[in-house]
Amino acid sequence: MKKNIVRAGFTLTELMAVVIIVAILAGIAAGSYKKAVERSRYSDGLVAATSMMESVNRYYLNNDDLDDDERTRPTIAQADISFPNTKACKTASNYCTKTKFFEITIKDDGSVEAVRYKGATKGDYGVRVYSDVFGSNQRSDKECIYYNKTGKDICVSLGYGCGTSMVCSKI
Repeated sequence: MKKNIVRAGFTLTELMAVVIIVAILAGIAAGSYKKAVERSRYSDGLVAATSMMESVNRYYLNNDDLDDDERTRPTIAQADISFPNTKACKTASNYCTKTKFFEITIKDDGSVEAVRYKGATKGDYGVRVYSDVFGSNQRSDKECIYYNKTGKDICVSLGYGCGTSMVCSKI
């Protein structure tokens, strides 16, 4: 007489198939997660640059008695804005401050640039915001700037059109 043997559990092949499927899904999720993190960091940089630009505009409006040729860009101290946990920029300047992820600089042309930093080196991308006060210098509302291929991919995924230059404009 034969006994019916009931085996409980999974075979090695079934377990390996599950592990492979989970690994593929984890790989896809990790890539999506990294892009989502960079998008949120870009948003942080854009908010910081826009806030700095609004502060620069307030400075110009408060000092509107100066002629255009006498008007100079304000320093960070004159811009009456502060960011949490700021540090000194790599190159010491009165026009630059560094947040957790971005180095924010008030440029000569009246624009504000926030460049993403990784550690002590220049990062993949940045954002440049232009003032309404300097309408002749304004090329667009905001631009994404990439410094290597990874940065260009981030700019494109955020809806910027990138040509051969490092500057990408909103589509």
